[in-house]
Amino acid sequence: MQTCVSLSQYGAYRSPFNFADPDNFHPERWLPTTSPLYNSVFAADQKAALQPFSVGPRNCLGKNLAYYEMKLVLTKLLWNFDFELCGESKGWAETQRVFVLWEKRPLMVKLRKRS
Repeated sequence: MQTCVSLSQYGAYRSPFNFADPDNFHPERWLPTTSPLYNSVFAADQKAALQPFSVGPRNCLGKNLAYYEMKLVLTKLLWNFDFELCGESKGWAETQRVFVLWEKRPLMVKLRKRS
């Protein structure tokens, strides 16, 4: 018998059962094993636990378009600018509050045009 359980996204994303070092930002956890930057520490991560657009029949219809738009915008920003974190945003991730949705304060960064 299979039991379905509702779990908050915050709890699932910050659980050590799903991710190694879940409270820290490690973008390399998403790299393929063939990447030179791949770190085997993240090999046991349960990447399927990350479902930002929900799952099943109530899944977001625009999910694929949203992913492509985010990739395009991020690529253009990274191609054209260097990013630097402003002093007032130090410790930004630790100051987020969660109720049903995240209440985030602004993340201040400086952008410098690349030459």
